[in-house]
Amino acid sequence: MGASLAAPASDAARLRTKLPVVAVRTAKAIPDDPKVAARVRVIDRPGARANRTSDRADVYTGRAGIELRGHSSQLFPKKQYGIELRDRRGEGRDAALLGMPADDDWVLSAGYSDKSLMRNAIAYRTSREVFGRYAPETRYVELVLNGRYRGVYTLIQRIELGEGRVDAEDGWILELVFGYQALGERRFRSPRTGRPLIYTDPDDPGRRQARAIRRDVVRFERALYGPRFRHPRRGWRAHLDPAAAADHVLLQELFGNPDAFHASAYFHRPRGGRIALGPIWDFDIAMGNTTVDRFRTPPGWHLGGRPYVERLYRDGRFVRAMVARWRELRRAGLRRELRAMIAADARRLRGPHARNFRRWRILGRYVWPNPVDPRTGRYRPTWRSEVAYMKRWLDARISWMNRALPARARRR
Repeated sequence: MGASLAAPASDAARLRTKLPVVAVRTAKAIPDDPKVAARVRVIDRPGARANRTSDRADVYTGRAGIELRGHSSQLFPKKQYGIELRDRRGEGRDAALLGMPADDDWVLSAGYSDKSLMRNAIAYRTSREVFGRYAPETRYVELVLNGRYRGVYTLIQRIELGEGRVDAEDGWILELVFGYQALGERRFRSPRTGRPLIYTDPDDPGRRQARAIRRDVVRFERALYGPRFRHPRRGWRAHLDPAAAADHVLLQELFGNPDAFHASAYFHRPRGGRIALGPIWDFDIAMGNTTVDRFRTPPGWHLGGRPYVERLYRDGRFVRAMVARWRELRRAGLRRELRAMIAADARRLRGPHARNFRRWRILGRYVWPNPVDPRTGRYRPTWRSEVAYMKRWLDARISWMNRALPARARRR
């Protein structure tokens, strides 16, 4: 590109928006890998006053490396990016961006196929605030890249071990993926499912640690798929946290996530503890935003044939634990909390959403894997109708689960 790295785009400071702005400048085109050198500037308002440019202030300015992220999403014109904040020596530099815990690795999620612009943020916040399970923190931002406006993005924490992240001291995190997603990554193959498991953190374990991680997985899978898998002490519960498993499965079922236990599926283990499913990740095509029939409509159990879940669903005690947990969540106001989150995020995005869809004219058009509106047979023409569709879908999904979960437990 030949652009100078002296300073990120000055246009970012003049952008009249109530959202934080991330400005990035690079001297080269951004590849999938490796990261190229960049300068990053994060700008936000110190208070809650209106959008006068004089109210805005730098949150972070410094060096970084940037690369493209994702697999199928790289085919979209609105790209998503991975950013590593760096010091003068090119080493990682931790920074607490926009009130989130400090780290050097961040994701700018484009949400191109999610025309509500909020599915990931809503899912992660529900996990943290309603279920009490860690999920990455997020902030809505607008991105200016090499002086060009790129739209509304979600700035997201990377899934990692550490304070303010996955609380698994001296432990590990793995990701279950499709074969093509594991190319170029350190991985091993699950003995039971045959699917690759990527070393996420540590991403490059020593030989001894890698053997220990594989041994943990082998023991868990043998117990889960063994003849005595329901045994309370010798079955899968000896290796997998049952409460975390119930929450994780409920979250995936609630949001109808087509990728659940299929791809972008994380699990972790603290040293000396049991494996825990999660944290959740990647909900752009969840909540009815897909043409896959059983995930598109609110009724129906979605995950019965997926690795690990299909076995857990054969354990009546596990299903009854899900029912009991669901009742707790209902009493705590799950539906009310979700509606409030959607309303609050819609207010936050109102205004910036219009700028995003002027840049990306996709409303009323097909973007993989968007379904048509079941009431009109057409693609929804406005952002407001996209948000309303997601809200209706979640309302219907909760109502269906209220009826279906107790019925499922009675069949066990």
